[in-house]
Amino acid sequence: MSFDNIAVTVREGDTFDELQLNIEKPWGTPHDYSNSVLIADIRRFFNDSTDPESAVDSWGIVETDPTNGKVSLRLSSRQTEALGRNVPLGYEERGINQGGLATATDQSDETQGAFLWDLREYFSTPQATIIGITAGTTFTVGGITVSKVRITTQDPHLLTSEDQILLSGTGQAVYDGVNFQDNKIGFISPTVFEIEPNTAGQPQFSAGSTTGTVSLYKEDTLAIGTLEVIPRISRDSI
Repeated sequence: MSFDNIAVTVREGDTFDELQLNIEKPWGTPHDYSNSVLIADIRRFFNDSTDPESAVDSWGIVETDPTNGKVSLRLSSRQTEALGRNVPLGYEERGINQGGLATATDQSDETQGAFLWDLREYFSTPQATIIGITAGTTFTVGGITVSKVRITTQDPHLLTSEDQILLSGTGQAVYDGVNFQDNKIGFISPTVFEIEPNTAGQPQFSAGSTTGTVSLYKEDTLAIGTLEVIPRISRDSI
């Protein structure tokens, strides 16, 4: 499974723990995600700037065999009870004509009838070897003149200004493992770049180093799909 589209239908109030996935990248090759972080969200839409917010819940993730790409996605009965029900699907699936009373009683919470969901992988890949961290171009923040963090790499770093980077092995806690998510990169040469400070003036140069690794922080969508919750109904309810 690599970027599959998987439709899932569950019954309101039931625990669902049957979605066993095998991640393959490329096809036919088990993908080792033991050094990655997996996130599986349930969404109204694939757009976080909407109101109400897109993400409404998350799948429970059970890493059954990370080195061989095996993972299980699970929903609790509390989750299926809380998620909006696709009432028409519930009746149609059982071949029951939905009467006027049922229509008035069983209102679907989600007008579109189906949620979207996705499984994503967050990971980092080594990009370049650091041979120097020094003070770079000066800038002013809060009336004080300070320096940007300038990084020199052994070989061309091949970065873009929008890349999200992680530094490791520099021996400096102010850089190692820090997520520079809201920072852009300014280029001096193919082997020299500076981390552009954010509106709070971070990061700024505070300690030098002659070692370390620049890694690229990446996100990969492994699977997308739909999730529908049908109501617990019977013929006696009509």
